Amino acid sequence: MGEGNMSHRDFEIVREDLHRRYGHVVDEVTINGVVDDTIAEQQASAKLTAFLPVFVERFATEKLEGLVEGKETNPRKEVLFACERNAGRSQLASAIMRHLVGDDVFVRSVGLKARGGINPTVIEVLKERGISTEGLYQKEITPRVSHRADVVVLLGIDEIPGIPGDRYIRWEIADPEGASIEEIRTIADAIEAKIRELLPQLEVAVPA
Repeated sequence: MGEGNMSHRDFEIVREDLHRRYGHVVDEVTINGVVDDTIAEQQASAKLTAFLPVFVERFATEKLEGLVEGKETNPRKEVLFACERNAGRSQLASAIMRHLVGDDVFVRSVGLKARGGINPTVIEVLKERGISTEGLYQKEITPRVSHRADVVVLLGIDEIPGIPGDRYIRWEIADPEGASIEEIRTIADAIEAKIRELLPQLEVAVPA
């Protein structure tokens, strides 16, 4: 992997970490704007590019701290859903959890080998349930150099992948690949039931 790709990946890790820490008190657009502006500023002036992500995180954090002065900014609990392709189960789980808890939990999803696009019937079922599908896209596992997820939920994965986590759990959930819309509705129901069981363990209120 080239230096440019490494820097881009590291910047995205910084961005993700800042969303995790400040996303419940600062809106997404503002955080992204602060990060983008700080990247541009540091790229224009930095002499040691190897340390750019470190400087970006430091100065972006200072700016965000100025915006949230006096507010609680402890990092939220994080749940990461992982499946084989990031096309069905992990997308359903992440979208349903966000819908249920909003900003109370930082939610991510990844695939071992993201490919084939998100299952369109999964998107249809989410929309039927009134769940936003904006911002859903396939993501592959990448090495992380910063925070660990509080819980990593494995969906159809036997081996624990290279994802930092404090706790790993497996959910036996059917694969939506090739399933009918009725079957995917049942899968979504099963995932929501599992999420509702998990939330009290994260000390997060379970919505009615």
